[in-house]
Amino acid sequence: MLAVGVGTAHADCKSEIEKTKSDWAALRLEPGSKPSSISKGVRGHEHIQAAVTSMRYHLHQARSLCEEGKDHESLLHVNVIRAFLDLPEFQHPTSHRYLYKEQK
Repeated sequence: MLAVGVGTAHADCKSEIEKTKSDWAALRLEPGSKPSSISKGVRGHEHIQAAVTSMRYHLHQARSLCEEGKDHESLLHVNVIRAFLDLPEFQHPTSHRYLYKEQK
């Protein structure tokens, strides 16, 4: 069962990166002139320019990790971007939960 606002249960890193890039572009953030200035977009989106620059780093990392076949790590970076931009995050596939096995 998925919560409202959560993406597909079987997130694919390539498709999630493309969706995030599209969602980010739809916000139409106008870059600030300095790292400490505010980048403004539609629907009240306002972010410090330095943080937007940091999200570009996360996008680059997500792409690189996805190309290396490290889907889980890639999707972690994508969810950081989505959380920062106030976009709905998605649930990782069940196969990614191997990292969180319960200890007995």
